Amino acid sequence: MGPILITDASVLINLVASGVSAEILGGCGWEFHVCPDVLAEVKLLRDRETGEEHPIDLSPLFNAGILTLVQPESDEEFDLLIDYSALLGHGKGEAMCFALAEARNLPVAIDDARAVRKACRRNPGVITLDTLQILKTWQQRAGETDEAVGALLKAIYRYARHQPAVNHPEFEWWNRCYGASS
Repeated sequence: MGPILITDASVLINLVASGVSAEILGGCGWEFHVCPDVLAEVKLLRDRETGEEHPIDLSPLFNAGILTLVQPESDEEFDLLIDYSALLGHGKGEAMCFALAEARNLPVAIDDARAVRKACRRNPGVITLDTLQILKTWQQRAGETDEAVGALLKAIYRYARHQPAVNHPEFEWWNRCYGASS
């Protein structure tokens, strides 16, 4: 396995929405770790056929060893969790991700730009990746075409309502792939 990446709900929901989360998570080079508070936030996704929301089942990803459950273990991690909870003001999952990342010197996969800004002010050394950076890495490693990735980006938009801001560093890549898919 590759380096560990503490994964927030936003990224996990988006990758599940792609319809090929096992391939992406297993093929982009990171070992994805998820904490209990994130799991509590990964609840619903729109059904591909009906558009209705249905529960997300991550058990196949855990059973396949693609996701690993991780939680605070030390006093330092619990203290950091309290600090990040106060700092971020919402989303226990984000707080736990950043607490574990700081204590263990690990990167965080997260799409919440506001939480990233606040966490980076507290800990300028934190490394963050988002859905697009993970997908682009997977595309390069798997040799996927822009058209194939564009179809995944459309699924993520349709079922998870995620699209990047125009100032996102990977917006041009997203736009190119999105447009390549018919």
